[in-house]
Amino acid sequence: MSMRYVIIGGGIAGTTAAEELRKLDPSSEITIVSEEQHPIYSRVLLPHYIKGKIPRERVFLKKENWYSEQNIDWMPGVLAVYLDTKNKFVTLSNGREIEYDKMLIATGGEPRTIFENSRNISYLRSLSDADNFLELLNSRENNCNGEVFGGGFIACEYINLFAHFSIPTRVSLRGDFFWSKILDREPAEFVNQYLGKNGITLRKNVSFKDSFIEEELKNKSSIFGIGIGIETDFSWLKESGVEISSGIRANEFLETNIPDVYTAGDVAEFYDVIVGRHLKMGNWMSAMSQGRVVAQNMFGNKIVFELVSSYATNILGLEVIFIGDVSKESADEVRIIGSIEEGGITQLFGRKGQLVGAVLLNRNSDRQIITDFIKNKGLLPDKNRELLPELVEGSKKRE
Repeated sequence: MSMRYVIIGGGIAGTTAAEELRKLDPSSEITIVSEEQHPIYSRVLLPHYIKGKIPRERVFLKKENWYSEQNIDWMPGVLAVYLDTKNKFVTLSNGREIEYDKMLIATGGEPRTIFENSRNISYLRSLSDADNFLELLNSRENNCNGEVFGGGFIACEYINLFAHFSIPTRVSLRGDFFWSKILDREPAEFVNQYLGKNGITLRKNVSFKDSFIEEELKNKSSIFGIGIGIETDFSWLKESGVEISSGIRANEFLETNIPDVYTAGDVAEFYDVIVGRHLKMGNWMSAMSQGRVVAQNMFGNKIVFELVSSYATNILGLEVIFIGDVSKESADEVRIIGSIEEGGITQLFGRKGQLVGAVLLNRNSDRQIITDFIKNKGLLPDKNRELLPELVEGSKKRE
């Protein structure tokens, strides 16, 4: 009797897992339940599509016929609404009930929204969002302004897009800085100063729920790019017994607390054996890697998910790289290499003497050294000794 794998979520984690499972188990039944109407596409390529650097069809990673060629039952435009882990079936929004032997939860999230009734609001999570943004650009007035809400990676994408189309831009932050829960004051100030020098107006300590914001959103001569985080709907798991914290809790094998139920991608809050705590890693590289590993574990091979995840972006020429565990709240020590005057800063995060994460601003040459150091569970030296001599030496050479 063939194994029945059901995957909830058709993004990069779920699709990668399905592809790997088909290689491992040619005779199995594989079903992908996907909220998206489209075949799998690259979210990373959406800004390039908007800028006209690639055609729309280049965004897609698979064609529709790939699913049937792989003997994968692909169900687009469908949601999971109830999971019964005792009897091992899932109820779907189209009324169907599907039994499973092994279940993978790899759903993503939806953007946090504000005042949805304004037609000139844009989000940047899906291909449909990208299409909508292009429509707003094509219908914009000559005196159009760009208004960005948020201080994270999506806000950076909007800044770059507005700059590409020569649209004056203002950014509204909930705090004083970008990545306010991650960056120390000097690196945060470095980002602010850099944006200011490049013509970006910053507005700080803004409550996005205030009535004056709602009035601003009625300004038809502006396009509003919203990047204030994502939300995940776990209501369908309410009676499943699956443990949920900030995400779906899992061990180092991406197994949940319920037998035969696994998780991967943006929703997975997995135990990271490198840094020694549960983490969520909402980036493309991590999701794809988790998809490969979780497929092995669903098939029956015991493989630990072990990756020093990183995510890089560029804001108007400023290189920004996050590596590993960059939670300032979970760190017991933060160190700074470089300075605003030097034109580059590396912020290091330590916990229990171990280097667990880093943020690099205009210091891309530090990336491999730090990644290897974290992977090898390198210890932070005593405070009275040089920190990572290779980095300090590299900093001196660049002066």
